[in-house]
Amino acid sequence: MLVIPFSLCSARLQVFVFLIACLFPPHWGAVVLLSLYGWSVVVALLTALCAQGYFPNTDPFLLELPPYRWPTLAQVGWRAWGEVQHFLARASGFIMAGVLVVWALTHLPLSAAPASAETWAGQLGLALQPLLAPVGITPPLTIALIVGFVAKEIVIGALAVIYQLPGSELQQAIARDLTPLQAYSFMVFTLLYTPCLSTLATLWSESKQWRFTVFATVYALGIAWLVSGSVYQLGHWWGWG
Repeated sequence: MLVIPFSLCSARLQVFVFLIACLFPPHWGAVVLLSLYGWSVVVALLTALCAQGYFPNTDPFLLELPPYRWPTLAQVGWRAWGEVQHFLARASGFIMAGVLVVWALTHLPLSAAPASAETWAGQLGLALQPLLAPVGITPPLTIALIVGFVAKEIVIGALAVIYQLPGSELQQAIARDLTPLQAYSFMVFTLLYTPCLSTLATLWSESKQWRFTVFATVYALGIAWLVSGSVYQLGHWWGWG
């Protein structure tokens, strides 16, 4: 339960592909993405090694292997349609709700200019800046991380609302505001920090312990801050950003 959330899921992959396209030349894209998979594997293995002494498991491991059969076209079609329905349900639920929350944060109070420092989002981003500045994460990225706690698919939509720009123009704005080192640090943080809300709900239902759920949340945040901060500071030391 501590290790699995560090895996690079499809929701995080959307964020990484978008930022890589914004800030990295094409011949570096595959290298950057492969390095993120590397971070995922390394942190998961180190977590497993460190946690096995504190969370010993004495239950017998039993795995029943079912007989494998070639799938039929009907089975493939029904499975594909089920996955599409699942995504549409998330898109109309979590993602839409998250984008609406970001819109409210970036437009309230009504006396403030949209997406300015006077809005609730701007105030929250500035309040957390002392903590995230050593990691290279800017206030707009901070807001995207906060709403990404609900579901990582919201991160790109949140950035579009914050910048108030569509796809291609959003890419150009992000490329102007961020350095490749900042973008890479943000991607590492997104990879490792607290998993989405549905994952935390699963952790609580499986462990039946709210203390373990809180520990898993704080642990992931701490690991994300340490690793991404180390990447950002070492990059600065080497003169990369």
